[in-house]
Amino acid sequence: MERELQSVLSPRPVRRRLVWWVGMGLLFCLLLYLCWLFPVMGDDWFREELGRKLAGPRDLMRTVIDGWKSYNARILGNILAYSAGSRKLLREVMRSGLTLGTIYITARHMGFRSFWGVLVATAALLALPLEMFRQIYPWAAGFFNYVPPVLMVLVAFWLIRPVFDGGRVQESLPRGAAVFLLGFGAQLFMENNTLYALWAGLVLLVWYGLREKRLSPTVLAFFLGTAAGAALLFLSPAYGLVMKDEGGYATGLTGGLSGLLATLRENQEEVLRNLIAGCPVLYTALTVLALAGFARARRRWFDIPAAGVLVLGSVYFAFFRGAVAWVWATPIVVVLWGLSLLLACWRWLPLGGGRNRAVFFLVSAGVAAFPLLFVQPIGPRCLYLSYVCLLITAGSFLTALPLERLPAPVIPAVSCLLAGVVLGHCLWVFPPIHALELERDAALAEAMERRETQVRLPAYPHGSYMWDGDSVKVQSRYYYQTPGDLIVTYVPEEEWEAERG
Repeated sequence: MERELQSVLSPRPVRRRLVWWVGMGLLFCLLLYLCWLFPVMGDDWFREELGRKLAGPRDLMRTVIDGWKSYNARILGNILAYSAGSRKLLREVMRSGLTLGTIYITARHMGFRSFWGVLVATAALLALPLEMFRQIYPWAAGFFNYVPPVLMVLVAFWLIRPVFDGGRVQESLPRGAAVFLLGFGAQLFMENNTLYALWAGLVLLVWYGLREKRLSPTVLAFFLGTAAGAALLFLSPAYGLVMKDEGGYATGLTGGLSGLLATLRENQEEVLRNLIAGCPVLYTALTVLALAGFARARRRWFDIPAAGVLVLGSVYFAFFRGAVAWVWATPIVVVLWGLSLLLACWRWLPLGGGRNRAVFFLVSAGVAAFPLLFVQPIGPRCLYLSYVCLLITAGSFLTALPLERLPAPVIPAVSCLLAGVVLGHCLWVFPPIHALELERDAALAEAMERRETQVRLPAYPHGSYMWDGDSVKVQSRYYYQTPGDLIVTYVPEEEWEAERG
């Protein structure tokens, strides 16, 4: 009893809690500030105008249901994006909160339990390839359709984590209801994420059932939630247009096997590039951490070729991917590299939850990416779920290392450095963009007051960090009678300043 009382009153747990809450609060504030700097861009201007016109929740739901019936079945994605339109404070609080939630739950699946692990996950989740970053975080439409379903699925996985850890799932009505709702809601965003969650729910149900020789009502509830959500999504008449290649998206199914192969050939470079081959943070971290596991594991003869393939594959991704003319070279390297990494997860990680998670999330990355090979158009944002899955695989290798042997200040210092560099870079890029956004909005308002029909605006600096930042879609928000009656063009900032004198 005395020992237990001393552990409660010990300053170390109090200090850890203080670091946790202060650190998480500060991280949320930094993310909120970063989100506040993001400008409105691309078809977010449509949502700005739509949000301005929505009279309330009933009007919002009517708009979403009309979309489900005609052109867009992504019910929850639309609810979030439309409700955030033209409401900047709500939008940025939602965006920063969902980002922090995704960071936290990713860190837990990676095996981190302290605030320093959350900082590592922060750096990893913000250090996306530039093409993916600009379609996920600054672009509100991309954010609200791709980040929330990842968060919801990962939270559901966490609630049934004994499936990975080898224990018994704690069965309860609240837990079953929670995973059902999370599974159901996560399906109402993007189609490839929906197919992945349906697959994951079935795999986890069968996996746990075979291991424990019993059916888990909670895991079954998650699978049923994913099935119900997938049914609601794909029952939308909008997919009838997709299957006929008459909507905004098309599949290769209309052309039969030859159509599928043609779409596969056209899509494979972009899918594999954004899955792994063009993601140096991912393939470098996974290779280095896997080799660290290789050095510590008991090896057999086939482990050495696997380690060699990991190294050679990373060298190919870094230096030779764009230099090889053969169209199937990168797919072959990715498959061999992925199989070697799968062997590494199974052979070089200790038996237990970390190994199970590494294997599951590595396979998950491929499953989530696979449907994208057969639909057009696609973009880097579609691979966000796969990117997070691979980060969790990397975290499993990292937390398997004997980090407790390092001197006490090393882990906090390295974590702060990583998060500081990545967040600091973002906070350096976006302030001038935000300042210019305010000037552009003021110039548009002045032009409308003067009833001008044409207006020239300065182009954004750091334009590569934004998805369609200098967009004529601003005309769907700024117009007199009909969108487009105020013509907007963009010029270099220096030219614009010279014109204004």
